[in-house]
Amino acid sequence: MSRLGKVLRTALAALVASWGLAGCMASPDAIPVSQGGFDFAVELKGGTAVARNYHTGRLNFAELEEAARSAIETASGCAVRTLVKRDEINTFDATLDCAA
Repeated sequence: MSRLGKVLRTALAALVASWGLAGCMASPDAIPVSQGGFDFAVELKGGTAVARNYHTGRLNFAELEEAARSAIETASGCAVRTLVKRDEINTFDATLDCAA
């Protein structure tokens, strides 16, 4: 039982550390948005946006992509013209279509 306890304590410590790291990775200018059960940090710059999600478990990427699109549209007030997933985990780049 003590080996299991040690493994669980180590896993908990790693989880807490990853939460702290996720908070450090988000830009201070990022807008927090929750969509489709996912939390995003959305950064806006000109006609582009970046949405980051720090979920680490198994997930449906089609649902995540749609939630990222909605989060960007909510944060920007603009329609998403293009949405591309980066190689980075759960990071999406978008170009925006903002009607004047």
